[in-house]
Amino acid sequence: MSSQTVISDQLRLRLETEINALERRISQLNISEESFSDWFDAQLFSQDANEPQAYIKEVRQNLSSLLNATTTSRSQWLSERLAHQLSALHQALRWMEQRR
Repeated sequence: MSSQTVISDQLRLRLETEINALERRISQLNISEESFSDWFDAQLFSQDANEPQAYIKEVRQNLSSLLNATTTSRSQWLSERLAHQLSALHQALRWMEQRR
C-alpha cells in the first residue's frame, strides 16, 4: 500500500475544504465550550476536546493520519472515523444554526 496514494488529491482537497468550512461556521456562530460539550460519543471524538476548535483539530489529525496510513485496514478505519466525525459535526452545527 505504501506505493499507492490512500486518497486522491481531489478528495483530499475536498475534505480540507469541508473541514475549513466547518471551522468557519464554528467561528461565525461563536460557539462556546459549554454549548458544544458532551455532544459527541467518547468513541467518536477523544475526551480531551475542551473547545469546539479541538474537534476540528482532531478531524485534521485524522485526515493527516489517513494520508499516511500504511495498511489497508488502518486506512479503512480512518476513512470511516473521518466520515462519522464530519457527519456529526455537520449535524451539530445545523442544530446550532437553527437555534439562532
